[in-house]
Amino acid sequence: MIESMVIAIGQAKSEPWESIWKNGQLPTWVNRFKGDYEIVNVSGLALSAMWKKFDTFHERQRYSARFGKWQGRLDYLFIPWLKRNIPSCKELPASVIREILIKTNSSYIFAGRRLLGTIKWFLEENESQYLLLTTTSSLINVKNLERRLRELDTKSPVYAGHLLGDGDSRFVTGAGQLINRQTAKIVVEHAREYPHLMLNDVALGQLLRNYNVKAIEIPWVWVKSVDEVSRLELETLGFAFHFRVKTSTNPRTDDLVMRVLHTRLLECNAKGILDY
Repeated sequence: MIESMVIAIGQAKSEPWESIWKNGQLPTWVNRFKGDYEIVNVSGLALSAMWKKFDTFHERQRYSARFGKWQGRLDYLFIPWLKRNIPSCKELPASVIREILIKTNSSYIFAGRRLLGTIKWFLEENESQYLLLTTTSSLINVKNLERRLRELDTKSPVYAGHLLGDGDSRFVTGAGQLINRQTAKIVVEHAREYPHLMLNDVALGQLLRNYNVKAIEIPWVWVKSVDEVSRLELETLGFAFHFRVKTSTNPRTDDLVMRVLHTRLLECNAKGILDY
């Protein structure tokens, strides 16, 4: 076992993410691996009723062909005014797993500040070599993640995961960003250069490119429905460590898909087909 690893799940304390966490992640991979690996839940300060309504509306419009583009442009008018300091953190009383509070608003607009706060917590409050930053709509096969870590060069900065974008502008998706302490030090030391104008994963990628940290491709598997779970090939199930479980239904059914995927992984593990 690689003990020098922590998985930080960034979770908004609002719907639909609360339900996905309680009914999807918690009863599946988190409960399976929490006794053997360090898994923490990271959140921001609770939203007011007005902020919750704003975030709910924003999430609903994100994928709208009619409003999504204009909403994104309006975001760019607000985000440059964010504070440039790294927010501090506080450890909350543990529930099922450790709970870390990053002392900044938990709205989507402050995602970059929560990211920086989480990386700073990792450096100052945790002694692990690796940090996986993931989200509520993800199922992690920690056994396969552990195998991946053995393949990495621990003497160099690590910035790995599923890559998005084109050419030299490729970046690791925010749903699963794997970094090591060398990379975390670069981020914290140059945090004031973090471009809050961008989505937090795009911004992290740009900051690290400025310091010649190369993004390493580790593909994910995106599962969008229960039917897709049944169609996944055994080779895919046995290879992937990051399953992106994000549906487009209203209401979201990520938790249901996650439970079905978890059951299939358990069945394959019991038969010796894969390690889960």
